[in-house]
This record gives sequence, C-alpha cells and structure tokens, in this order.
Amino acid sequence: MELARLYGAAEVLVPVVVFVVVALRRWTSGMHDAWRDEAEAYRLKSERQSEELAALRAELRELRRELAERDARSAALLGRETSSEKPQHD
Repeated sequence: MELARLYGAAEVLVPVVVFVVVALRRWTSGMHDAWRDEAEAYRLKSERQSEELAALRAELRELRRELAERDARSAALLGRETSSEKPQHD
C-alpha cells in the first residue's frame, strides 16, 4: 500500500518538477537573450555617439579655423584703419 501511495505522489510530483525546471530554463534563457539584446543596443548607441562626437570635433576645429581667419582679417583691417587715422607729422 505504501508503494502505491508513493507511486501516486511521484506521478503528480514529477510532471510538476519537470514543468518548473523547463519554465525556469526558458525564463533564464529569455533573460540571457534580453541582456544580450540590451548590451548590443548599448554598444550600437555608444558607437553612434562616438561617431557623432568625432564629427562635432571636426566641425569645431573648422569653426575655430574660420574664426582665427576672421580675427586675422579684422586685425589687419583695424591695423590699416588705425594707421591711416594717425596724424602725419611733417
């Protein structure tokens, strides 16, 4: 009689345990996939931002170069104007 009761309990318990193990495995597999997807998205975002930063740095260098040229032209023009405004001593 004890063996029949044990068999009946195992008959119910084994499928429940198998179900829990399979569900846990699916859940951990899903979590692993989700973390991998998040890591890939983060890597792509990082690469994109790195490229954008390089482009912004190049643009900033170009703007600084243009500003230096304008400053030089302005200084040259101001230098000419101030020299022409100076009184001539004869």
